[in-house]
Amino acid sequence: MLTKCKNFILIGIYVAVMIIGSILIPLIIVLMRGYTLDQFQGDGFQEILALTNFLIYVILCVVLLLLTHKNFKQDFQKIDSWGDFSKQMGIGLACTFGAAMLGSIIVRLFGTTDMAANQELVESALFAMPLLMIITITFLGPIVEEIIFRLVLMNHFNWKPIYNLIFSSLVFGLVHVLIGGLIHIIPYFLMGLVFGYFYLKNNNIWHVTILHILHNGLTVMLIFWGQYMLELY
Repeated sequence: MLTKCKNFILIGIYVAVMIIGSILIPLIIVLMRGYTLDQFQGDGFQEILALTNFLIYVILCVVLLLLTHKNFKQDFQKIDSWGDFSKQMGIGLACTFGAAMLGSIIVRLFGTTDMAANQELVESALFAMPLLMIITITFLGPIVEEIIFRLVLMNHFNWKPIYNLIFSSLVFGLVHVLIGGLIHIIPYFLMGLVFGYFYLKNNNIWHVTILHILHNGLTVMLIFWGQYMLELY
C-alpha cells in the first residue's frame, strides 16, 4: 500500500509531466526539426503528436515504475496460478470490449456519431508513426494509467471501495476526453469501472495492467485491420 505522501508525489509527477511535457516537448521538436507553419499544421502535426506522446509516457513510465516497483514485485509474488490468471484475462477482455461497445451505443443514442476528439488525434498519429504509437498505446500508456488511476487513486481516499471505484473511473474518463465533448466520457468511464473492478477483485496491480495492455493491443490491431479493409474495398 502506498502512503498518502507518496500518492501526492505520484499524482504531482503525473500532472506536472503531462502539462509541462505537452508544452516543452512539441516546442523542442519544432525547433530541432525546423518545421515551417505549413508543416506544423499539416503532416508534421501528427509526427509531433506521436513523438510528444511517446516521450511523455517514457518519462512517466520510468519515473513511476521506479517509485512503485516494490508494489509490482509484491503483487507478482502473490500470483498463485497462471492458469487462473489467464482465465481472468479472457474474462476481462470480454468485459472491457463489452463496456466499450455499450458506451458507444449509449453515446449514439444521444445523437452523437463522431468519435471522441482525442481518439481521432491518436489514430491520426498512429498511422503517421506506427511503431512509436504502438509502443505508447499498448505498453507505456496502460502502465502509467494503472499506476495513477488504480494503484494511487483507488487507495488514496478512506472511502468505501465502490466510491473509490466510481471516482477513479470518472477521472480516468475525464482525462481521455479533455479535448472532446463530455458525452464521450461514457465509454471510458465504463471501461474504467471494469479495470477498477478487476483491480479490486484481485487486489493485484499485475492483473489490471496486463488486462489493459491486452485490451489496447487488440484495439490497435482492430484499428489497423479496419484501415486495411477500407483500403481493400
